Amino acid sequence: MSSPIRISAFNPGPYTGDGNNTWLIDGEWPTLIDAGTGVTDHVAAIEATLQSRPLARVIVTHGHSDHASGVPALRAKWPAIEVFKFRLDGEEAWSPMQDGQIIRAGNRDLTAIHTPGHAPDHMSLWDEARREAYTGDMVIRPGTVLIPAGRGGNLREYLQSLERLAALDALRLFPGHGPTIEDPRRVIDEYIAHRRAREAEILECMAAGVTGVDAIVARLYPGLKPELIKAATMTVQAHVDKINGF
Repeated sequence: MSSPIRISAFNPGPYTGDGNNTWLIDGEWPTLIDAGTGVTDHVAAIEATLQSRPLARVIVTHGHSDHASGVPALRAKWPAIEVFKFRLDGEEAWSPMQDGQIIRAGNRDLTAIHTPGHAPDHMSLWDEARREAYTGDMVIRPGTVLIPAGRGGNLREYLQSLERLAALDALRLFPGHGPTIEDPRRVIDEYIAHRRAREAEILECMAAGVTGVDAIVARLYPGLKPELIKAATMTVQAHVDKINGF
């Protein structure tokens, strides 16, 4: 079996890095993991890679716009595509995807694994035969993953999802941003250790009487670029929510 083909979504930015990864799994059922944002160059790159064969399926790891908003452009190009996503309440526009569901992609079977935390609808896709996983925004390199408190992020669930991902003992991860991760267990362990260390720092702030989220952000992230303050605030809020039992 050939390796998946990385096709950039052509959407660089402060939160997307060089642009989202979308992963094309070729074969009998050409399948794209994540939809990008509908940029014309992205659709053209998929078409060129498929050499005029139709895209059959799209699997959306979660509903954040950089992963899902390209679906209309893909449907406009390939009207017959089937689009899978974990459905939240009130969502009807997707073929439903549930934990443990098997989806044929290319010539492979992928198992859908519900990995909430970054988003309540976040799914990872496990290729058991190859011991590889497509992990959306679970783990990225470089940096860490934003847990957007107040917008569906939940740190407690995210840490549980990291543990579930670690238990797969994958050989590699294909993330939604950045390079392929060739040492998954080490990176996941670093992620968990980082979150524990950040929680300890926040607890120290609270013990010292620094209890407001904005004050904690100012203390822990001195000199942070203005465009990143919002992300830091949501992350600290996610830690405070976990400390408070949410």
